[in-house]
Order: sequence, then C-alpha cells, then structure tokens
Amino acid sequence: MHKKLFVFVIFLAAIAWAANKADFSGNYAVQQKKVDNATTASLRVIQTDSTVQVTRVYGDKSVTNSCPLDGSEGDYTTETGVRGKCRAQLKGDTLVLESLVASPPKANTPSLRFDTIEEWRLSADTKTLTIKTEIKCPDMSADVMAAAFPNNPRTEKYQRFDAR
Repeated sequence: MHKKLFVFVIFLAAIAWAANKADFSGNYAVQQKKVDNATTASLRVIQTDSTVQVTRVYGDKSVTNSCPLDGSEGDYTTETGVRGKCRAQLKGDTLVLESLVASPPKANTPSLRFDTIEEWRLSADTKTLTIKTEIKCPDMSADVMAAAFPNNPRTEKYQRFDAR
C-alpha cells in the first residue's frame, strides 16, 4: 500500500513540475523604434522537451539554431555565418542560452573565442520576453572588451505577437 502511495505522489509531482515549466514558444517583435544591426527585429521560438529552436530575423535575413535542453551541445551559426556550438537550460522560469564561437583568424590576428550567454524571462502574462545578453571573451583584456562591446551586458525586450 505504501509503495503505491509513493508512486502516486511521485507521479503527481512530475505532472506538477511539467505544468510549471516555462514555455517560450511563440513569435516576438523587438520593442524599440529604431533597430540597429546588432538587434534582432523578431524571434520565432519553438520549444520542445528536448530542444529550443530559435529563428532570429534581421531584416530580410534569418538564422535558425537548435539548442539542446539536456546540456549537450548543438550546432550554432551567427548572423554573419560564423559557426560554433550552443546549448540551453531551463533554470526555474528562466531559459539560459549559451553559444560559443571563435572568430575566423586573419593575417597577423589570432582567432578570438566569444561566449554569449542569454537569460530569457517571460512576464507574468507571457506577452513580454526580456533577454539579457552578456558576451565574454577570454582572449581579450577587460578594457579592450569594454571598448569593443560598450553595452555589455545589454537587455532587450520583445513583445509576443501571436495568440497565446
């Protein structure tokens, strides 16, 4: 009898956990009037139990990446075509996306590694997506990094434009 009760309690806990898991699936548009080259104009997100697929739209160009949610690495491509690796993780109501890319080496310039960490949060009504982005480069000094990325970290807000 106790064994059946224990299994039932575990089953209910699993259902409750799955019901409370944040789902970022949807279509979003950036919440600012002027869009520069560093800002994604819109996002299309498809989240499953195992993967988060993010399509970033920059004007007439789009890039789609699928980041595994289990901690393993997936293939990643920047908007400029540089390839790297990515992964995703749900931490409570926050989705953390991490991408690691290395810049292509040029004459007399070594390749630089860039680790981009995004923390995604949805508003209580799920209509606003806030993304905090921080770029790290272990191959660059702090002062050069500050000059190269003056708005680091930066926060952007996106408005959901599909029915939820």
